Amino acid sequence: MVSESVKRPLSRRAFLSVAGSAAAVFGLGLVGCGSTSSTGGAATSGATDAAASVDKITMVWLPNESSAEFDAGREAFGKVLEEAAGVPVELMTTTDYNVAIEAIASGKAQLANMGAQGFIEAQKKNSAVQPLVTTSDPDGTLEGAKYFSRICVAEDQMDAYRDSSESTGFSIANIKGKKMSFVSPTSTSGFKVPSNAIMKAFPDDVKSSDELTQAGFFSQVLFGNSHPGSAVNLLQGDADVAAFDDIDVDTYLDVPDGDRDAVNSAGAVYKVKDGAPQPFDRVQGKSFGIIQSTPVLNGPIAVNTEALPDEMVKKLLKGLTSDETSSNELLFAPEGTDDNGAIWSKEDSAGFIAVEDSWYDPIRQLS
Repeated sequence: MVSESVKRPLSRRAFLSVAGSAAAVFGLGLVGCGSTSSTGGAATSGATDAAASVDKITMVWLPNESSAEFDAGREAFGKVLEEAAGVPVELMTTTDYNVAIEAIASGKAQLANMGAQGFIEAQKKNSAVQPLVTTSDPDGTLEGAKYFSRICVAEDQMDAYRDSSESTGFSIANIKGKKMSFVSPTSTSGFKVPSNAIMKAFPDDVKSSDELTQAGFFSQVLFGNSHPGSAVNLLQGDADVAAFDDIDVDTYLDVPDGDRDAVNSAGAVYKVKDGAPQPFDRVQGKSFGIIQSTPVLNGPIAVNTEALPDEMVKKLLKGLTSDETSSNELLFAPEGTDDNGAIWSKEDSAGFIAVEDSWYDPIRQLS
C-alpha cells in the first residue's frame, strides 16, 4: 500500500499544447551539453551498505505537486515505484521547496520530483543526488522537453513595458523600483531564470541573484511559495511584476489561441477563468500579460544513489520508462482530459525518458 503524508499547498496542472522545436536558454542550447544514453538515468557507482537493505522508498514532492488535486496522480506514481522496486512506497508532500531539497540530499527521501534548480541545489549538498528520468517532449525525445519561465504584469500596465527596439516588442527595462514577486529562491523558473534575465538587463545594478531576494533593486520582494501563489500576488495587486511558469498556473486561466511557443511569448495576455478554484478564486476575471519569457529544461525525478542499491535504481529506471507507465492515464492525462488527478499530460509529454546529469549544465551555467 502506498502511504502518504499530506500537507496542502497550492496546486498545479500541466495541460498545455504540443511543445515547439528546441529553443535556447539565455543563448545556451536547450538540449545543452549532455544527452541520454541507451541505458541512461542516474549513475550507479556503488550504494552504501545501508542502502543495500532498503525495505521502503520515500518519494518527496514539491509544493506545486503536493496539492490534494493530484492525490490520484501521486498514488498512481507510487504504485509504479512499488511494482518496479518491490518495496512499499511512502509519498511525502511539502509546502516548502527547501524541505524537498533537504529530504533528498539527506537521504530522508530516496526519490524526489524536482525542478532543475532545486535538483542542482540538492546535488550541491550531496553529490550522490542524480537525475534518473525527466518528462520527454510529445515525440518522446529531449529536443522539446521544456516549459516556460515568464515575467508578467497586470494587463492594464503592459504599455509601460512596450519597447519597439526589442524584437518581442516588450522589455523589462522599467521593472526597477517595482514591487516584485518570485516563487521561491530555489525555484528554477520562478527565481533562477528570471533573476538571470534581470541581471543581464541591468548589469550595472545587479551583480548577484542574492541581491534580488530582498528590497534594493526592487522596492519590495515577495515570495509566493508556489507558482500560483506568485501569480496571485500579481493579480491581487500585492506585486507590480511577478515571475511564474506556464505549467503550474495555466489550468486556472483562459489560454490564448496559438501554439505553445506563441502563447508563451511577450505580449500574450491571459485571464483567470470564471469559477477558478483556490487560490485564483479571489482574482477571477483579472488579466495579466507576459513581458519576458524563457524556455526552461524539464526537471528530473532525482534519486539519492547512496540511499538506494544500484539494482533497485535500475529497476526503477526500467519501470518509469516502460510503455505501461507512459500509457497510465493517471500519470499522463490523455489530450482533452481535465481534473482526473494526473500530474502530467500527453499533450506535453510522451512519458518519462532517461536523462544524464550533464543535460542540466545549461541551468548550472546561469549566473
